[in-house]
Amino acid sequence: MAAALLIGTVGLVIAGVQPVFFGALLAADRLSAAQVGHVAAAELVSIGIGVVIAESFLERVSVWLSTLVALALVASLNLATVWTSGLGVLFVRGLVGLSAGVLVWMTTGVIVRSARPTALSAAFLLTQAIVQFATSTGLAIAAPNARDGVPVTIAVLAVVAMLLVPLLPKRLNPLPRDPAQVSGLPPLRGWVVLAASLLIQSCIVGAWVYFEPLGRQAGMTPQQVAFAVPASLGAQVVGGFAAIFLARRLPWFVSLIVSSIALSAVLFILSTPPGATAFFVLETLFGAVWIFITPFLTPLSIENDPTRRTALLVPSAVLVGSGLGPLAASTLADDASAGRVLQLCALLAIGATLLIVGLYVTRSRVAGGQAAPHA
Repeated sequence: MAAALLIGTVGLVIAGVQPVFFGALLAADRLSAAQVGHVAAAELVSIGIGVVIAESFLERVSVWLSTLVALALVASLNLATVWTSGLGVLFVRGLVGLSAGVLVWMTTGVIVRSARPTALSAAFLLTQAIVQFATSTGLAIAAPNARDGVPVTIAVLAVVAMLLVPLLPKRLNPLPRDPAQVSGLPPLRGWVVLAASLLIQSCIVGAWVYFEPLGRQAGMTPQQVAFAVPASLGAQVVGGFAAIFLARRLPWFVSLIVSSIALSAVLFILSTPPGATAFFVLETLFGAVWIFITPFLTPLSIENDPTRRTALLVPSAVLVGSGLGPLAASTLADDASAGRVLQLCALLAIGATLLIVGLYVTRSRVAGGQAAPHA
């Protein structure tokens, strides 16, 4: 299980270090501010597409073989990024995303077939935060000015992860199917949950990919810029542990509403922008709220769709939101100021808050009060 979590994390390292990656590409004039959103969207959406393709065609293929091939592609394509710019970056990162999707599919497949899928999903989230924190911190200390530090590091991680493949199961057992179930689509309330999940993730990732250039505009020193992302990722680890500890102690409604309002407030303040120190502190707080809010989407989905069909689709909504957020933000970004990006992202969080409130105040309409207990 540990091997599966670590290998899957290799496919998602980029999601936590995008500010470092795109900051280096912007500084080297290999991407424009608008292209940042395009590339971020292409890679994250490609990961989701890769998961769907793997689920459709690789279930009967050896897990060892598919994982080794995917890791080899992730390593080689990350190295290929070093020699690209502009549309070349967009194309190569899209291919990286497809390969990384296979790794995420493998890990998800192992998790959902386990006896404790909820706990392991939380462990996967924390593993991502820890590895992303270690990656960004290592780059900030060892190679703060390296233009290609992120893709080279991910390539190395992919090669090292190949050593863990023999610890995986050779094949995944088929999941049980209910022949009486006509449609796997969620009910109306489930679609509202998916929309809220998409808006929250669009808000978070849309802002995240532009933090480094905004930090520079706020007057942060090169050293502050280098350590801002590691600090935020470190806060994500704290937020993840807090979410696990409070999951059964706080109602999902309170947790989601407070977190969404906090996101909106932080982003509006950052868009001004504040001074360098305040920007650093608020970016760190943003990281903690990011991870804290995510696990509570599960009880939100289960309470509004006790069949749990919606819960199965929440990760897909999150991946789509991760791609659409930067894409929407890129329409407002320019090389002079990206403050409007954060204002847009704050409005997305407010939209998600309104949807969640709407679900809560109409919860009595769920037939027979069949809401399931927190997972």
